[in-house]
Amino acid sequence: MGAVEWLVMLAAMAYIGGRALPSAWQRLDTDFPNYYITARLWREGYNTSRLYEWIWFQRQKDRMGIRRSDQPVVGFLPDTPFSALVVWPISFWQALTAKRIWIVVNLLLTGATAVLLRSITKLSWRRIALIIGLNYPLLRNLQYGQYYLLLLFLTTLALWLYLRERRLSAGLLLGIACGLKIFPGFFLLYFARKRDGHAALGVLAGAAGSVALSIWAFGLQLHWTYFTQVLPWALRGDAANPYNLGESSLSSLLHKLFIFEPSWNPHPVLHIPAVVAILHPLLQISILATAIFLLEPRVWNRQRLQLEWSAFLVGLLAISTLPASYHLTLLILPAAVLASHFLDEQDYRSLALLALLYLAACFPAWPRRITDGWWALAQAPRLYFVLLLCVLGYIVLIPPSTAVEHRKADARIWVAVLTFALVFNIVSTLRYQRGLYDGYGLRVSTPADIFLAGEPIARGNDIGFIAMGLNGYAAARIKSSMVHLDYTADDQLSQAWDGRTSWIEEAGRESRIVRRQAGFAPSQPEVENAKFPVVSADGKWLAYLRSAKGNDSLWSRALCCSGSDVALTPSEFNVEEMTFLPDGSLVFAAMKDGSEPTLYQVSNGDIHPIGILNARYPAVSPDGRWLAYSQLHRGFWNLWLRDMRTGATRRLTYAECNDISPAWQGDSKTLLYATDCGRSLWLTALNRQKVIP
Repeated sequence: MGAVEWLVMLAAMAYIGGRALPSAWQRLDTDFPNYYITARLWREGYNTSRLYEWIWFQRQKDRMGIRRSDQPVVGFLPDTPFSALVVWPISFWQALTAKRIWIVVNLLLTGATAVLLRSITKLSWRRIALIIGLNYPLLRNLQYGQYYLLLLFLTTLALWLYLRERRLSAGLLLGIACGLKIFPGFFLLYFARKRDGHAALGVLAGAAGSVALSIWAFGLQLHWTYFTQVLPWALRGDAANPYNLGESSLSSLLHKLFIFEPSWNPHPVLHIPAVVAILHPLLQISILATAIFLLEPRVWNRQRLQLEWSAFLVGLLAISTLPASYHLTLLILPAAVLASHFLDEQDYRSLALLALLYLAACFPAWPRRITDGWWALAQAPRLYFVLLLCVLGYIVLIPPSTAVEHRKADARIWVAVLTFALVFNIVSTLRYQRGLYDGYGLRVSTPADIFLAGEPIARGNDIGFIAMGLNGYAAARIKSSMVHLDYTADDQLSQAWDGRTSWIEEAGRESRIVRRQAGFAPSQPEVENAKFPVVSADGKWLAYLRSAKGNDSLWSRALCCSGSDVALTPSEFNVEEMTFLPDGSLVFAAMKDGSEPTLYQVSNGDIHPIGILNARYPAVSPDGRWLAYSQLHRGFWNLWLRDMRTGATRRLTYAECNDISPAWQGDSKTLLYATDCGRSLWLTALNRQKVIP
């Protein structure tokens, strides 16, 4: 047996050192740029209030010179602002160099974790190396530059401290880990069940400290966005594509089976969203409740604590709404604890079962096919093996009959608390689903591989928009129901039309606006250091934004004759979007001195508020009669309409999702807009709706 273990371990280490590490060393790849960009923005003193906006964040990537070949698309959703601070010390280097430093740090963390596991479990070094070497998700961590090796180290160190009765310190570490990823914060329930007030206080203090440091670094506005908009979607599993079975979560599987979405999930078994609203929290609470009730309050036996800690951790991984493969790096800790237990008990059948489930959960090559109907059940094997590992950990915790009475003391309280959590979750999700899918009949058809269709514009029967796909961002048009994309060497992040001429924002070290006379013909720069072009209906004026440290000012240029560009807003305005009125004046959305976004009008150099707070994305109809805009209410952006003659307003959309970037068609009655209803947060599709009779 020892010879086989040595052979497998050496093969795993050879693969890591000979193939996985060199590959990770050469490329940025996926997640690391997201943290790096955010940390560098903070270090450079940029305004980061729009950090979670896909297109805004992409501009920062291009400005920092991160090539499309290295990482085509970046986005900070659904990460916590605090998570970027860990990368701050290495943000002084270029991105690839910083990633290489991060890989070295992660390897050191892996070694430190191995030392802690040796101390906790008393397993031999060979077996600890074997458990680590066979964890393929660890390689994904190194390749993508993720944080889960750091989380593994913090969780293992917290257990090591807890076993030595340094409970406040253990809780503090888990609270800090909660600042990186939300799920370690659920250990607060573990400590509550154990009736360990010191450890629970540590979790709260660590989490509060992480949030306070993060607010100091990034400001209150960004955190308000995170807690009111990003976090609720993440907890439901909607912060990434909720129909992607590659996530192997309960949420994605139920979405795939029971929720229809025109582009991403056109063929579910049935469209019954209420099934997801009921089953998802029911399954989550059932898994979590089982772990809680198997814990023994105020029992501090060393081996028992290890097993409880490990089972609870696997339970948290099983109910996670966004469990990418690299999350399972954390299985190294429970695998080592369970292996040690089975070896001590000489329970080799259970040890063999553990090895099988561990390898299956970490296996990287499960088939991934786009399947419909009930066949989707066959596409989430990783989820099933994690659930089976969870069951194995729970079985080990089942107490002898003599210990059952000891657990009944606070059982009623926990039943009440968990029942309330279940009912609250079901009711809130059912409320969230009201009207969420009603707009599907308004959808403008686009290919499924366009993950974001935003910033629509209309000229005649043609529709323009910005499309985000696997290769980056492109200016797109829909003509005669056909979608035409223009992927060039640079990201195209916004565009404007006047009927014959297009103005395209090409992002790079410095965004520029280029002018194109016909189709997608080559063109020359028109405006340097400029973005988000908007052209007046008569084609006489071009407005655009110019950025300084993440704060955007509004500029204009006369297209009818030569002349200098004119700045329309002073530095206290951070302008977000704008639209022309027929008389050449502009309505714009801006945050003034860091306040909430508000609509203003600028005419002949005079700026005055329109009186609409928490509003963005203004769009004036071609006839000048109507102003469409989005207003934030209870964490959602919905469309509103204002009569420019009377000042009367009315709400157009009500669903608890985001309807943004309205644009008028030529009849001044029909709106195009971007919507994420039934999709992922701010990964929008296009709707078209007649709003004026």
